[in-house]
Amino acid sequence: MVVAVIYGGDSCEKEVSVISGMQAINALKGRHKVVPVYWADGKFFSPSDAGDVKTYLSSKAKRRRVWWLDGCLYRKICGAPVRFAKPDCVLVCTHGGRGEDGSLQGFLDVLGVRYTCADVEGCAVGMDKELSKHVFAAMGLKVAPWRSYVSSDGDDDAVADDAIARLGLPLCVKPCRQGSSIGVSVCRDREQVKEGVAVARSFDDKIIAERAFVDFKEINCACMTVHGEQVVSATERPLPWSSFLSYEEKYLKSGGKLQGGGRECPADLPQALTAQIEDATLKIYRALDARGVIRVDYIVEDGELWVNEVNVVPGSLATYLFAPLGMSAADVLDALIGDAAERRDAKKCKFDSPLLFDYLNASANACKIEGKII
Repeated sequence: MVVAVIYGGDSCEKEVSVISGMQAINALKGRHKVVPVYWADGKFFSPSDAGDVKTYLSSKAKRRRVWWLDGCLYRKICGAPVRFAKPDCVLVCTHGGRGEDGSLQGFLDVLGVRYTCADVEGCAVGMDKELSKHVFAAMGLKVAPWRSYVSSDGDDDAVADDAIARLGLPLCVKPCRQGSSIGVSVCRDREQVKEGVAVARSFDDKIIAERAFVDFKEINCACMTVHGEQVVSATERPLPWSSFLSYEEKYLKSGGKLQGGGRECPADLPQALTAQIEDATLKIYRALDARGVIRVDYIVEDGELWVNEVNVVPGSLATYLFAPLGMSAADVLDALIGDAAERRDAKKCKFDSPLLFDYLNASANACKIEGKII
């Protein structure tokens, strides 16, 4: 099968995406014909050494530009476009920004190319923390009390005062459409809230403030479709070096392994709570009409389960969460690719209308007075 792996993009998480893309490319070698599609600076490239991180530390990654046309990939040879690949599907490894908010997915829909993640609507909801909270709450799931702010809601002082008045302290302030804990601040006094608002606004023009949890566990769980059946992963408890799992702890301290300082998988939880998490994850997958794999992040405080957020293109595509189920990373990717390639657009009734002919005739008649054309 011909699989185009799209990674990179324009978000703050582009380096994370490159690592996810390299992992996927290397895992799929020998199993599929893999076509790397590196997205950078608004253009697409197909590096020859796509599985080597050194490629992206130099100009090598951008030497061979490619174009999408009619669902196929083209490159120029002697100035003429030549088709070199017709992917059966696209493995989406883009995190954040236009690679995860539905923009890339809409582009692929227009091209008529199948892909391995949620569609435009699911991605748009999943990427926007405020929209997803509304969906979770409507499903009867518990979410932390929150308030969202846009630029017209006032300056940093006004937003900080309003958030404290409505939600109290401590607060967690974050960009509304960002991931990997980028721009997130845990604030315990007014000055920290004001600073957190300024930081979050530097990453997004819409931010969200929510009640911060104090003594809690973070639990992750994923869901994907395997041979037409939805499968929920094992639960995972990330083990941070501090009380807040920041971008630095998730990636930089772990050497870019995308799994933080450590993890407990499966998470050591009461059986009833594990079942509750698995059930909520499946419900969210279905509510988003999701495709491919999603990862849902939860907070457990005093035995109560709260939904934090959903990742529709999770780091490493959450392959490690399915290892306790006996699935290797390559097995997970194969399942995603198989589901995307086999998916067919739902049959819809055609609606043929004579409207344009009627409009043409009506226009012609409107130009006649007493049988004369004017």
